[in-house]
Amino acid sequence: MSLNKLLLAALACLPVLSNALQQDWQQEMTILSDRAEIDRRAGTVIYEGNVVLTQGTLKIEAERLLILRDGDVLEKAVAEGSPARYEQEIEPGKPVTHAHGNRIDYYTADRRITLRGDAELEQDGNVFSGDTITYDMNTETVKASGNKASENIGQTTEDGRIKVVIQPQKAPETP
Repeated sequence: MSLNKLLLAALACLPVLSNALQQDWQQEMTILSDRAEIDRRAGTVIYEGNVVLTQGTLKIEAERLLILRDGDVLEKAVAEGSPARYEQEIEPGKPVTHAHGNRIDYYTADRRITLRGDAELEQDGNVFSGDTITYDMNTETVKASGNKASENIGQTTEDGRIKVVIQPQKAPETP
């Protein structure tokens, strides 16, 4: 199978993110932590210690969470941990998407998530792993790379390459 066909097959396993995210952005955001430091002039808030952010179906867990705001607009959230965790129900009634990495950059305006350091994105048994994974929700594209500077999708292997694990199609149910 060619790389392009493999990439298309992998992308077909990820559902459209726009519906759930639209609903989630309409919900209030709650952040729990042990400590917080606010700099209103810079528009930053740093939460530390067992941080849990929830907004609708979105949940981010981290040891440290940096929130960058422009006025009342959330521009970016940076979660760090060993690992930091992300989960969200992408479509109502569909399996929850889970992701983790040592660092998660969540760009709200661009609708993009970048996972760094032992990164993994999983949904419905399909797993994308590598050193860095970027998911663009607008274009529904995933880019992953291992320790070597290759742009593919999958899991980092011992030699720094990445690998894709895609579940087989489910057989249609018979009446």
